[in-house]
Amino acid sequence: MAISSSTNSAGIRAVVAIPPVFDFYFTPHRFSCLGAKILCNLLSNNGIKPSLHIFPVMHLKNKVIDLPQEISYLNDHIIRNETGKLSYFTKYQRFGPSAEECAEIIHKESPDICFISSFAFSYSYEALSLAKHLKKLSSNYQIVLGGAGPSSYPLYFIKDTNIDFVLAGEAEVSIKLFIDAFIYKTIGYEDVPNLFWKNDGKINFNTRQVFSDSNQIDIFISKTYETKKSISFSTSLTRGCNKTCRFCSNFLTHGNTFRTVPFEKVNEAIKSFSSIEIVEKKKIFINFEDDNLLLDTEYFLKVLKSFKKVNPEISFLAENGLDYSLLTPEVVNELIDSGLVKFNLSLASIDPAILELEKRPLFLKHYKEIVATIATRNIPCITYFICGFKNDTKISIARTLAFLANQPVIIGISLFYPVPGIHGFENLKIFDKLPPYCCNGSSAYPWNGSLSTSTLITAFRLSRFVNLQKQKIKSEIEIKIMKMIQENQKLYTFVKVNQSIEIVPVKNNDQELVEEFFRSAL
Repeated sequence: MAISSSTNSAGIRAVVAIPPVFDFYFTPHRFSCLGAKILCNLLSNNGIKPSLHIFPVMHLKNKVIDLPQEISYLNDHIIRNETGKLSYFTKYQRFGPSAEECAEIIHKESPDICFISSFAFSYSYEALSLAKHLKKLSSNYQIVLGGAGPSSYPLYFIKDTNIDFVLAGEAEVSIKLFIDAFIYKTIGYEDVPNLFWKNDGKINFNTRQVFSDSNQIDIFISKTYETKKSISFSTSLTRGCNKTCRFCSNFLTHGNTFRTVPFEKVNEAIKSFSSIEIVEKKKIFINFEDDNLLLDTEYFLKVLKSFKKVNPEISFLAENGLDYSLLTPEVVNELIDSGLVKFNLSLASIDPAILELEKRPLFLKHYKEIVATIATRNIPCITYFICGFKNDTKISIARTLAFLANQPVIIGISLFYPVPGIHGFENLKIFDKLPPYCCNGSSAYPWNGSLSTSTLITAFRLSRFVNLQKQKIKSEIEIKIMKMIQENQKLYTFVKVNQSIEIVPVKNNDQELVEEFFRSAL
């Protein structure tokens, strides 16, 4: 569809859509859609009022679907009717309507332009499938793909016959110029930074990669989840990170320069938020989705105090993780006093040699001091480590698990997966040969060849075993299974049989890792 140069932007019908998600699990309270909502704001500010469709949360009941053939190796590790706190994933699901249904919903609005927001490369198929079904309904639809997924490998998406444009990176630096090129024709597409487009089937792209400066960053406080007693919101205060951890993909979308939203802009957003939501009289939680908030701790604390001024009862989370190396006992106490109700820390590994290769320094003594301080305040603390680094071994994983078992923390395990373009995965052709969902941590794909799928899943199960050990109150059957695992040094789990729960051994696990863990835990 061609847009006339005389067209007024107010007459353009636009849709912003987040496709359904295919995975074993989905966390609605973390599904902030900040990028899509910021895009909607930017479009509105430029004279286009879009409709927003967040399809993954549209259906309350998820649909169980067949495991894709390419990850069917997981069938050896999925235990039918498994349940309880020691379990692995059991059901592959579609969260949201089918792509066909999503396309029909959008089609009823007859949009002139469709923006599809893909927040992770691992969910690429879902975005491309939605585009395909839209084009089936009308080949005139102009489809623009954006988000963290397309930003990591734009050519992967623009090569698809159903995609007209890919806007990589941050919308703040490109959306106004894109509108000028798409609607008003006052500039050419070659003048739009971070843009990939087609001209008579030929792929073109702007080699100028641009990131936002502090004043350009938009802020949105997004409601994500609500119960009878509480409301959860998410927001983000910063962009970029000047650290160079090899496993991080933040730089692909946001660059290597750390920036904060100007405090005045944050304060205005907080005032607008409070006038709408404060009347609800429910417990309010604000989650910060930033990658490294503590690079400016003073700024973060100032923001918390600003929220507290509008509602002293607000509680805070930072579930994307805080950098323990930037914490001090004094800062820990100040964060707790300011309303932080849980700490999510990233340790990555306790092996100094592995972390040196990953350009992530290890300060184990400092980490222990920090978690001990948190424990004195009776605040929950989750520590995440990554399982499957290039130089990981069964011994390194067993020792990391054993170390965390002796710390006052809950273990969060992240099975390693790459994003196209991160260090060690700059050869993007790798991602042309494997389906994107292999980039889900839940797929337990052995990307680095250091640990097998069996070892990765066994480590996952061991982390759940440790967490159940730490649980203060256990049922009789949980006490029983704990005793069996410890005495036999073998993994067991729960399964549903008719109306009862039974204990069964875990098959196809890595028994060598299990035994190494118990040796390390002594």
